[in-house]
Amino acid sequence: MKLVIDGRPLIGNRTGIGVHTAEIARRLPFETIIASHREIEDRADLHRSSFIVHRSSLGVLWQQTQLPRIDGDVLWGPHGTLPLTSKLPCVSTLHDFTSITMPGRHRLKTILSFNLFIGASLEKASRVACVSRAVADEAMRGFGVHASKLEIVPNGVDAFFSPEGEEEDYILYAGTLEPRKGLPDLLAAWPPGTRLILCGDAGWGHPSLWSGGLSARRNEDSGLRARRSTGPEITGYVSRERLRELYRHARAFVYPSHYEGFGIPPLEAMACGAPVIATRVGAIPEYAEGAAVLVPPNDVDALRAALTRVLGDAALRRELRARGPERARLWNWDRGAQTMTELLRCA
Repeated sequence: MKLVIDGRPLIGNRTGIGVHTAEIARRLPFETIIASHREIEDRADLHRSSFIVHRSSLGVLWQQTQLPRIDGDVLWGPHGTLPLTSKLPCVSTLHDFTSITMPGRHRLKTILSFNLFIGASLEKASRVACVSRAVADEAMRGFGVHASKLEIVPNGVDAFFSPEGEEEDYILYAGTLEPRKGLPDLLAAWPPGTRLILCGDAGWGHPSLWSGGLSARRNEDSGLRARRSTGPEITGYVSRERLRELYRHARAFVYPSHYEGFGIPPLEAMACGAPVIATRVGAIPEYAEGAAVLVPPNDVDALRAALTRVLGDAALRRELRARGPERARLWNWDRGAQTMTELLRCA
């Protein structure tokens, strides 16, 4: 079977949907063509795939006009939307509906490319993969997608993210730097005198995070030597290898997101043995209950209390460091790839 993949999530730094696309794609037992409107520079672990680039300045225009012309047997749209004129059977993957439910938290091009096409795409799709039960429920409520058309294809973590090393004196966050991820809450709950390291690309509304007198400082020191600062240490996007080391040595990993379809970073942090504090959103309660400290979203007081508790209780941190890797081993990428293989075969 020849599988055509909409490769737009793989353009640029590989995060979120890009991680899902790459990890699932490299495990599929098909002849795979990854098509895109710009060059995909990070092709790590995708050596079994072939690549097609039809250059275009607008991704959604390429998707609707060029992608349908590529020959294959099945088409996978990992971004949710599909080329509506494609003659191939299609499978769509849903990660979240935030451009619809939180339009003020997204760039205009994201809103237009998703919101205008998602309804018709879900009707066109032979099957729809959802990264969590929460996303599947939204698809049924918001778009009337029948339960028989939906399947859960969760995110995961691989053996690369494993525990090793002693904790150091810093709090870590990893993910897009934007208000939707709850970073204003983290900054408000951040204990004085404690290092805070923020990893990730800037997202929507990034400058507003630093209002209120915080002077964020970009840290170019890869060693992250201990030194005092009036603001958090911002690394920008970091390599997979560097992120693993940051997870492994964090005194606490904090993920205060207001909304997630799934939420990969807390799972990666758990796999690396970091004591995790996260909000009850997306799939986080499914994989982290009992192995992390969970708090309600949008609750600064609860987040502050959780930070105080974890940072001040070495025995609790040891317990979380032991439980996290055990739980994370149950959520591997092979599980999702097996389900996606069957969906594509039956499309």
